[in-house]
Amino acid sequence: MTNNQLISSRNWEELDLGRYHYLLAFARSLSRVLVFVGIALLAYGLAWNYSTHRYLEGFADAIIPLVGTPEQKSEALLDWLRNAPERRGGELDHASPRDPVGVVQDARLLKVCGSASNAFINLGEAVGLKTRRLLLLSADGGSKHVVVEVQWGDRWAVVDPSFRAVFRDRSGRPLTKEELRNPEVFQDAISRIPNYNPDYTFERTVHLRLSRIPVIGTFLRRTLDFLFPRWEEMANWGYLPEHPSLWPIVMSIPLFLLGIVIGVIAGRYSCAQIGPKTFGFRKLLVETSRVFYIGRPNSTRNA
Repeated sequence: MTNNQLISSRNWEELDLGRYHYLLAFARSLSRVLVFVGIALLAYGLAWNYSTHRYLEGFADAIIPLVGTPEQKSEALLDWLRNAPERRGGELDHASPRDPVGVVQDARLLKVCGSASNAFINLGEAVGLKTRRLLLLSADGGSKHVVVEVQWGDRWAVVDPSFRAVFRDRSGRPLTKEELRNPEVFQDAISRIPNYNPDYTFERTVHLRLSRIPVIGTFLRRTLDFLFPRWEEMANWGYLPEHPSLWPIVMSIPLFLLGIVIGVIAGRYSCAQIGPKTFGFRKLLVETSRVFYIGRPNSTRNA
């Protein structure tokens, strides 16, 4: 008869679990660290997001009318971009194009299509405009220009913040990206935008460049396009990548959950010292909490 067959339910508590001691100790420490880091990142992200939003609200209130139609607010924001004062031109190397605060303070960044679009989106959202980033792609799938779609009533008008212009037809009606795919409509619209590059066409547009994701990016887009042809229109997928203040919040969630899962597993193994009987969910939570905060289960501590 082997040793495993000699172990009965009554002498389970006498089983030597010394080989698990260091692994459990490491798991408990790792669980605490992950939970602490998750909570810290969450608090930091919330504070960063709140301070950024408050700054942009105050900045936008000074340049955009609080009362007005989406078109009026968009035109006011474009007018500010046309006359943006030089602020931090000498500090361009230190300003990130994705930093909402740094971009609106740097007139040189406001001349770049990507950062100018970010500034328009961030300030527009601060006064209630519904916007989304639109990437114009070249034939090889690379991004050649960035514009913004703004919801005006039931239409998503295309605005180019870097050229400080709204795409309109001859009657002044704002144009959508679908309409601008027509070469004649596009050529007519850019004829009223000084120095506009005719290569910035709308044949291929996306809101999110999944192709930048290594290995699976292209396959993921093809799959989504096949299963959900209008998935890009369902949500503003470009919001998270262009708002770095939200990144710590997103990172905190998996770290916190992973810490909890590791703590539960460590607690379950530690509960083996109490006996092989089946524990209810409440008992498991109690013992896991003891392991997480004290370092060992109740029965071991009383031994």
